[in-house]
Amino acid sequence: MQPPREALRLAIVGGGFTGAVLAIHAVLSSRGPLDIVVLEPRAELGRGIAYGTTDPSHRINVPGDRMAVVAGEPAAPTAWLRASGLLPDPDDAAGVYVPRAAYGAYVADLLARTCAAAGGRVRLQHRRTAATAVTPRDPGWIVETGTGARIVADRVALCFGHAVPALPCPLGPGVAECPRFVADPWAADALAGVARDAAVLIVGTGLTMADVVTSLQARGHRGPITALSRRGLLPNAHGIFLTDLDVLGAHRPRTALDLLRLIRRQVAAHPALGWQPVLDSFRKVLPELWRDLPAAEKRRVVHRLLPFWDVHRFRIAPQSAASLAQARGEGRLTVARSAVTGLTLCEDGRLLAELRRGEAQERRPFDAVVLCTGPERDVARNPLVAALLAGGTARRDAVGLGLAVDRGSRVLGAAGEPQPGLWAFGPMTRGSFGEMTGAADIAQHIEAVVDALLAPAGRQPNRVRATT
Repeated sequence: MQPPREALRLAIVGGGFTGAVLAIHAVLSSRGPLDIVVLEPRAELGRGIAYGTTDPSHRINVPGDRMAVVAGEPAAPTAWLRASGLLPDPDDAAGVYVPRAAYGAYVADLLARTCAAAGGRVRLQHRRTAATAVTPRDPGWIVETGTGARIVADRVALCFGHAVPALPCPLGPGVAECPRFVADPWAADALAGVARDAAVLIVGTGLTMADVVTSLQARGHRGPITALSRRGLLPNAHGIFLTDLDVLGAHRPRTALDLLRLIRRQVAAHPALGWQPVLDSFRKVLPELWRDLPAAEKRRVVHRLLPFWDVHRFRIAPQSAASLAQARGEGRLTVARSAVTGLTLCEDGRLLAELRRGEAQERRPFDAVVLCTGPERDVARNPLVAALLAGGTARRDAVGLGLAVDRGSRVLGAAGEPQPGLWAFGPMTRGSFGEMTGAADIAQHIEAVVDALLAPAGRQPNRVRATT
């Protein structure tokens, strides 16, 4: 049974975690008929890059009871995993840090069950294509797709997330085509061309590097691995989980230096707890503080402090931490501070990396190179975003990390006014909130603002309540 014509038409561009969670909360919050179209090239909704991996060594990096999609249901993911036979896990009997593929299956099933419970009131279509253009139409919007279809929608939500890693340097002839040059570590069988005794260079030392090291170890790799980045910062392990510390008091930082001093002061004030609870508690108030920071200070945070924030904010599962520690302890993993300035093919088929640290430069050959530099930060490289920016439908945020949105995730046009019926969620809005990358943050924000998205056009509020 299809919803009647007066159904609210919602087009969701991107069907990974963010798009699936928006669809779930739209169905749960709506009372009238709802017609949802999700544009997602992948075969399954709810997975995206993060949860599309099939490697069981790739685990969620926070405990499962902190990954609830719906507020007030912290035990729901673990209960579903046990009922589905995906737990107990021999490598994690407590079911705390499950494989990301298992969590992705939970999100996909929750979406299916939520839509089924709504009955004929809701129709959800998954179209395996990408959006190529989003243009205003009075009333509503037209979404053009890669298949040539035109979708008429009352609301459009941009929910595409991370792009593949950006190239860190120029590539010599033939490098891009070499099977031992892995530009996308999330591609199927990305590491298939890496021999067990290969000398591997990993460009980047963050979460993706940890996944690649654990994957190589699971495949029986025993060759030397060199992981490098400009700062050589490694992911941290978890500590005490606590998010309700009063880290602000009456103090309201107005500069990047104020923020740094505040965090350091709070860490020093809680020596028995460690720094993790301070970071987690601070994260809850960051959107409010970020909104009040001058644009110049936001840019200082991004340019000077963001790498250090990320390495403390995004921690790894104990299994991944143990894998890195083992590889380093056995001398198979070396972490270095350096930048890659060029990659060329050697005559013997190896990849020659040009490395620079300060004024010092060297050239070293490797059997394989894997890029783990993090997602492409220039959102304008996405053709859809480029078109939105060029047409004035959207504008960049103040720090250049993504699209500018208001507190309720409504996309801001070139003149700074919210675009009626156009929304954006997930990592592309990080620059507007200070933080919007973790699954829990995204889900909580969507749940907080979805009612405004569903409200009739004439009753959408000028101001939307902030996310918590």
